[in-house]
Amino acid sequence: MRHLIVSCDGTWNTPEIASVTNVRRLHNALDDKDEDGNRQLGYYQPGVGSSGGLVGRLLGGGAGVGLERQVQDAYHWLTTRYEPGDRIALFGFSRGAYTVRSLAGMVAACGLIETNGLSEAMTWKKIDQIYRRRYRARRKGDTGWRRGLSFRFDPDDKAGFPVHFIGVWDTVGALGVPDYLGWLNLLDRSSRHDFHDLTLNPYVRHARHALAMDERRGPYAPTLWTESAPKRGIGPKQVVKQVWFPGSHMDVGGGHLQRGLSDCSLQWMIDEAREAVNLGFRKTTIDQIRPDPLDVLHDDDRAMFGLLEPLVDPVLRPWLEVFLAPQPRAVPLIDPYDRDPVLHESVYERHQNAPITSGPYRPTVVLAPGESKTVTVFSYDPWNETGLYLEEGEYEFVAVGEWTDRGIPSGPAGTTGLRQFNPMTEGLRILGTFIGYSEKFFRKVSGNEAAKPIGSRREADLPWMSLVGVVANNAVPVRKALRTHERIAIGGGTVHRVTKSGYLYAFANDAWGFYGNNEGSVRLTVTRKS
Repeated sequence: MRHLIVSCDGTWNTPEIASVTNVRRLHNALDDKDEDGNRQLGYYQPGVGSSGGLVGRLLGGGAGVGLERQVQDAYHWLTTRYEPGDRIALFGFSRGAYTVRSLAGMVAACGLIETNGLSEAMTWKKIDQIYRRRYRARRKGDTGWRRGLSFRFDPDDKAGFPVHFIGVWDTVGALGVPDYLGWLNLLDRSSRHDFHDLTLNPYVRHARHALAMDERRGPYAPTLWTESAPKRGIGPKQVVKQVWFPGSHMDVGGGHLQRGLSDCSLQWMIDEAREAVNLGFRKTTIDQIRPDPLDVLHDDDRAMFGLLEPLVDPVLRPWLEVFLAPQPRAVPLIDPYDRDPVLHESVYERHQNAPITSGPYRPTVVLAPGESKTVTVFSYDPWNETGLYLEEGEYEFVAVGEWTDRGIPSGPAGTTGLRQFNPMTEGLRILGTFIGYSEKFFRKVSGNEAAKPIGSRREADLPWMSLVGVVANNAVPVRKALRTHERIAIGGGTVHRVTKSGYLYAFANDAWGFYGNNEGSVRLTVTRKS
């Protein structure tokens, strides 16, 4: 028995970057043998967008172009080395996590073909055959794809599935042009990438997923395993752990020079792999890991500009808002007195010990019936963290104060009545309103409910600069497996029943990219009624 270990890196990540990711660091830490003397063979794959010319790198990084080839390359390595009895472990970060989860799906659907006696060209021809005719087509009743093939692992042998461990950091499931970019999304056929199978096979014995609490970029929304546990009598006992860590996408998956946070999830993943499937790691290497829950929490967007960030950010930030459409993630309640195993210990340590670099981490208030809390909502912040965790129940919201948009004043109810049609003060907003009408038409015609044209207000059916609340709970179905958060049209005040618990955020209803010209704030009082 041998361990075959595949490690696929995230977008634009290579071994040559200044600070390698957790995928590369785990790969570097692998020993030649496990503690029982079984051999370990490792394969490392740089991330999509890390090779080719400028256009290829941009398409690979921005839209995941090239991921199909990544899956096939990793499959080639596996199928040319696998021997019956070998155990496979897969690791990945970001789109590399997507790659290894898709790879597991391909192995489940296509098996691992016999390549002995085949030339390199013929091996690739066979891999292309099964990829197109079986994995991509998903025609389970079509046995023609097997013609001329023999297998080292036959996909009909469900119980013999050789993937024993999948360990991923913050799986990014977005491929192609994001849906919210509306008309641009028409250039992107979903059939190019919707066939990838990311579900967790019931015969995978161990699966681990490290998730980022504080990542907000829309295209980086995580793809969790949501399948129910295997039915009795189907597959082995399966242990799945999806655990949240403090930090951004790269704070969890690695890539920053300050890696105290990412070392928390790296240490966790190595410990889990050793305990679950007895992978071997060099002690002198893993002793270099230094977890620090209080280390710097990064904004990955700003980190791109380095020392130029103070000069570049005011110019590019509005455009980043437009193209990234940030949104907080639905994360569990942080309650240090009733600890949830899906939150890593580092979350609680950071929560209870304010880091000197950033101050208190996610202060949390849970209201009992009859209790109230007042918070300030700033007009220039696209996502105001209120610190309120709203449990299911009925709440009253009351807002007072005044804020301005390019000098135009309004209260939390927003611009209403005849004022919203005044071309002297509302010219740009009127244009944005008409853009919003095109959004409604586009959504109806295309079926793309996430479309958000540039220049339209974030909530097209609510007044400009009205106060909007969002409970980050993934409670609202959009289509298929896509869900969004629960919106509350607060305005000057409202009563709303929260259908699923989550943290409350609030914002002024402006257009993405235009928050920089807003000033002022309003006071929001939330009272729990039941």
